[in-house]
Parts: sequence; C-alpha cells; structure tokens
Amino acid sequence: MKNETNRWVGLEWDAKGRQDLAQGGFVDLSRRRLRNLYEQGQPGPWYQLETVHPHFVDAVVLVLYHSPRRQGQPRVLLRRCLRPSVVTRMENRLQSLLDQGKAWPSRLWELPAGGIEPMDLEPGGLGVKGRAQMEAWEETGIRVRRGDLRPLGRPVFAAPAFCTERLHFFACAADPRLAQEPEGDGHPLEEGAELRWLPLARALAWCGRGEIVDSKTELGLRRFAAWWPTTSAGTR
Repeated sequence: MKNETNRWVGLEWDAKGRQDLAQGGFVDLSRRRLRNLYEQGQPGPWYQLETVHPHFVDAVVLVLYHSPRRQGQPRVLLRRCLRPSVVTRMENRLQSLLDQGKAWPSRLWELPAGGIEPMDLEPGGLGVKGRAQMEAWEETGIRVRRGDLRPLGRPVFAAPAFCTERLHFFACAADPRLAQEPEGDGHPLEEGAELRWLPLARALAWCGRGEIVDSKTELGLRRFAAWWPTTSAGTR
C-alpha cells in the first residue's frame, strides 16, 4: 500500500486498447493494462485487468407486488429458474469445502429480471422501462403499465470487480388474477420455471435462512421493504 501522504489520484490505461480473450453466448471476456497514478512521484507498475462484458447493456430487476388490503402486508412474486452454474461449485475442492459438502440445487428462487438489449436504447426502442414491461410479460405472464413502474433507488453494479453490468430495480403493482401463461424467451434456462407469490415478510425470512441465495433478489426485496411503508398509506 502506498504511503497515505502520496494519495492515489487516478488510473492510466494502456493506449493499445483492450485484448479480446473470449466471446461467449452471454458474455465476452477482455483484458486491459493499466496502472495507478499518485499525487507525487512515479506511476505504479502496469497490471492486467480482466473484465466481463455481458451482451446485454444492463439488466432490470422487478419486484411485482400485490396487496389485497390497502394497509395489508404485500405479497411479492418470486420465480424459480434453472441456474446450472451454481452446481459447478462442487467441481472446485475449496469451494466445496466452504459449502461443507452442500449440494446446490439447479434451480434458484429469484425476482423476475432480464437484460436491457442494445436495441432498447436506440431511437424508438423500448427504453429501460419498456424492457421491464417486456420482462414482466415474458417471465411472469403479467402485463404491467409503464407508468406504474417505480424505481427502487439508483442502479447498482452487479459485480464491480470484474463486470460492467448495472442492475435497475423497479417495483410495480400486479394483479395475480390477470396472469397468463408466461411465454418466456425460448432459451433452455427458461424451462421448468415456477412462480410463487409470498408475503414480503416470508420472502425476507427466506433470505435470512439461505433459501434465497441470489444477491440481486435479496437487495431488491430489502429495497422494496424500505420503500413500501412510505407509499402504503397513499397512492401507488
């Protein structure tokens, strides 16, 4: 660590640009050279940084809720879907040791979510809220109105140490009676998806007990829990 009297002031990127390492179906992997700049003295040594670039620009995360009674406890919609990547932790000896031999399920409970396509941000595209509407329909079979989508705080980075993606959280009232069969997007990971309405308190308890292990879902639920009391007495 540099002496505190010689403070870090910025980054210098190698002018040669990035090196593309791999291109996948969902993400690409690149490498850049950079070094730290300090208030006094010479720059630090060059080092390498690998970055994951999702094919989506960012992602939307939806807390769809239903409150039968105006002052009652809201129910939120969760979706259990295939996440084969978590199962591969068993292939890593140390990760398996940390998990104490726990075998992770291939399906996880999450909030409905989906990627913002590049075309969504083009002139005439869906936009961020339009993409949220589309994901609500594709993943839950519920049509929501753009004007009913309420932002839950500012977007956050999903994994800032190595990924460029940010998550945009929205809350939206939904009527379970109007739900239809979700059409999905045709990807194999959509197969076998299950939907369940849960009281908010129970969903939060699932987070505490480790039944929900997806970080965006816990963050979305906790943001919604903080937002709900400020709006439940008025119009939503």
